Amino acid sequence: MKKSSVIFSLLLIIGTGISIQAQSKSNLFRKTLEIGKSREIKTDISFFAGELNINGSTDKLAECFYGYKDHFLRPEMAYNEINEIGYLTINSEKAEKGMNQNDLDHSNKWSLCLNKKLKNALSIKLTAGKTNIDLEGCKLSCFDYKMTAGESNINLRNTSVPQMQFNLLAGEANIDLSGEWHNDMVAIIKGGVGEITVKVPFNTGVRITASGVLGEINMPFFNRNGNTYTNDLYEKTKYTLHIDISGGIGQINVEMVE
Repeated sequence: MKKSSVIFSLLLIIGTGISIQAQSKSNLFRKTLEIGKSREIKTDISFFAGELNINGSTDKLAECFYGYKDHFLRPEMAYNEINEIGYLTINSEKAEKGMNQNDLDHSNKWSLCLNKKLKNALSIKLTAGKTNIDLEGCKLSCFDYKMTAGESNINLRNTSVPQMQFNLLAGEANIDLSGEWHNDMVAIIKGGVGEITVKVPFNTGVRITASGVLGEINMPFFNRNGNTYTNDLYEKTKYTLHIDISGGIGQINVEMVE
């Protein structure tokens, strides 16, 4: 693939900048967006297919590493600020002619780094593939995740995210909601076909409602009352995790961890 194929349009708004660097030996490229004035961000990420890795390891607003092989989808990043709120969008380009789903699943790969110190309302949409999302300790005001099919590994430990929505049509998911909590949380988890495992903290009250699940529900050490499951600390701690799990053919696992 020629060098010119990695040139893509940049959107630069209100004093922020995007830079690109290429490491030709590994065919790895980096796209960076600098921090603006806002300390509260709303982020929308749309990824077509392949492997998506997200963490909170950058001191920039966002950095995206991508490439690796001949076939990949380049990220389009845009950012603007309105009334002290930043709006960040990161989208994958459409597949080029000749790319099929198998090519993308095996060769398209992004490593996206976000700034954990900025308050972030995060929305992620994926078609197919594998995601590894490690946002432990990040300042999240909302987490909204939708995936059609694939494998999802999501670490929201020590985020105290007050609102979470998770929707997976088919595949497997591991969601870590453990750690210290400094507020209540409302989580809505919708499954399709597959297995979902959720980790919750031992030291916080948890109430789980499970409905419409055609399969096995494993919640050791929880007290059951119809479709409602509570741990021994429910209504005994300052904060409570309210989790609604619905739909799906498969298996639901809930584990209490430290």
